[in-house]
Order: sequence, then structure tokens, then C-alpha cells
Amino acid sequence: MEGEVPDAALLVLIVLDKQDRMSLSDLAEAAKVTLGSMSQTVRRLEQLAYVSKSRGTEDRRKVLFTLTDEGRAAVTASRRHRRDWLNGRLAELTAAERDDVARVAALLLRIADS
Repeated sequence: MEGEVPDAALLVLIVLDKQDRMSLSDLAEAAKVTLGSMSQTVRRLEQLAYVSKSRGTEDRRKVLFTLTDEGRAAVTASRRHRRDWLNGRLAELTAAERDDVARVAALLLRIADS
């Protein structure tokens, strides 16, 4: 996955992994981009076979996007790559520095949840 799609496309894959099925407008809102920009991103992800589209069950006019197995594998690979990178950087720190990072991370999570 790394290098195949830009970060905006990776964000779409991660959001779909968490939300399952979403419309183009919902994806654009989640990524804070225009519908046109999201349309291009989703088209690229469809070409890579990372997402598929289907019609809504309640409103057949609505188009919904879902991760494919390839898309889910790309999300998993990206998360693994980022986790391995972070663990490598954390391993380079002293025990005191890792304690500092843990304290700051807890504060940042508290701020993000507020």
C-alpha cells in the first residue's frame, strides 16, 4: 500500500474500514474535501480494486462505497507498517523519554476526546 495511493486515499480506506458503507458526500465530509476531489480519490481506489460501489437498500438512488478484501488488506498493511515504524522510533528512546511520550499521549487523547 505504501506509495501506491496518497494519504487522502488511505484516509478513505481507514474511514471505510471503521464505518463499512458510506456515500461519496459522507466520505468527502469525513475527509474535509470537496465532492469533486473525493470523486477522483474514490475513482482511483476503484481502479485499484480497493473499494466497490453498490446502491443503497432504502434509497436505490444513493451510491455507497465499501472496502473490498484488497482494500481491507491495504489498510491492514498500512497500519502494520506505521506501527512497526513507530515501535522502531520508540525503541530508540530512553526509558525516561518513553515515559514522557506515554504521559503526553494520554493528554493528547484526552484533548482529542473532548
